[in-house]
Amino acid sequence: MKRWVRDCLVGKKGNLIEVRIVRPSGEVRTVVCTAEVLLDEDGSPERMFGACQDVTDARRAQDESFARQKLESLGTLASGIAHDFNNLLGAVLAQTELAMVELGPGSDGNEALNSIRDVAIRGSEIVRQLMIYAGQERDVVQAVDASKAVQGMLGLLKVAISRHVALVTDLGEDLPVVWARAAQLSQIVMNLVVNASDALGDRDGVVRITTRRVAIGQAEAVAKTLATGDYVQLEVSDTGCGMSPEMQGKIFDPFFTTKFSGRGLGLAVVHGIVRSLHGGIEIASEAGKGTTFRVLLPCAEPGDPSDDARVVRVEESASPALRGTVLLVEDEESLRLAIAKMLRKWGLKAIEAASGSAAIDLLRARGGEIDLMLLDLTTPGASSQEVLYEAAMAQPNVKVVLTSAYSEEVAKPMTGLPLVCGFIRKPFKIADLARQLRSVLFP
Repeated sequence: MKRWVRDCLVGKKGNLIEVRIVRPSGEVRTVVCTAEVLLDEDGSPERMFGACQDVTDARRAQDESFARQKLESLGTLASGIAHDFNNLLGAVLAQTELAMVELGPGSDGNEALNSIRDVAIRGSEIVRQLMIYAGQERDVVQAVDASKAVQGMLGLLKVAISRHVALVTDLGEDLPVVWARAAQLSQIVMNLVVNASDALGDRDGVVRITTRRVAIGQAEAVAKTLATGDYVQLEVSDTGCGMSPEMQGKIFDPFFTTKFSGRGLGLAVVHGIVRSLHGGIEIASEAGKGTTFRVLLPCAEPGDPSDDARVVRVEESASPALRGTVLLVEDEESLRLAIAKMLRKWGLKAIEAASGSAAIDLLRARGGEIDLMLLDLTTPGASSQEVLYEAAMAQPNVKVVLTSAYSEEVAKPMTGLPLVCGFIRKPFKIADLARQLRSVLFP
């Protein structure tokens, strides 16, 4: 500040400076100071006056606004990608499973087909991660013990990190559970630990994983934009090279990397998962002194709903043995052909429509013979809402199962309609489709 005042006086003109101050409580605030210099008749500085303004909250609000805008843009992109890409993956998955059924168990080609199916499922999970990051989708949660989840991953983590890295754990016992998917927690830990290992490179160092219970009070909750209460803290620290403030500001951006070969959505997905679980993540780092990531997840309240009851296991080899006529409305030809062929193998009569308009024509001509309609949520031509309206007019007793590459959240406005009896998300397994149709046709 002294140098700034001197520069203003020597330069004989006002200036602006931004400084960071530390309050007695340890809180850091950003202050902008402005000054004007008045000159006397000889042109020498006569007096200097100015003002200081605390802009910490305004800057935080601005940063959050920019982050929301980036998230909204990514969400729009993710929604478009999800629909088209999941449709293609659905076709791959359906055609692959159809081929496996036709070949029969034990066939030579089944191993290769099974690999193709697994890749298609993994591809759909990548799209799902993108949607979760973008805030376009919620994930199914259950009660998870963070310490036990980390303990169960240690074998895999030791293989995933550099041989120069010592993995140390300090896991709290009898921690409260948090509501999350075990896979979500595993993904958070894996990404943070691998990232910490990469920071060490070929040097010897330590990566430490710590879990403990912490309480967030009012002041800390406001600073971290969290609710007050008890949290489980998952901390991953390393003794690596650390990060500059500029790098810390970008570390959660999608596709940002400091490596020659990037790791895609890694930390961005971690950030999105934590946010979707109503938690927080913060980073403490200094160049040359290592980095610490702290993840805070709210402890589960007694009586929080679990989704376990909604999980239904299906034997993939089960034979549906169904009867009836199904109107299949699907514009992705390869997917439609595979599903129609499978429906016929199950004993159902399948009528195909490649658009909403074609579906309406079929309903008007043959509505009385249709027992069930498998309807894509986004149909070309006439909309799915128009198709449902025509179905109600032509065959009031028809049962409708909606399909979509989007999540069920998007379909909610229509799932409450009288004709709609279910929803299945693409890409889906043949066994899941069989279960859905059986439950609708034979409730």
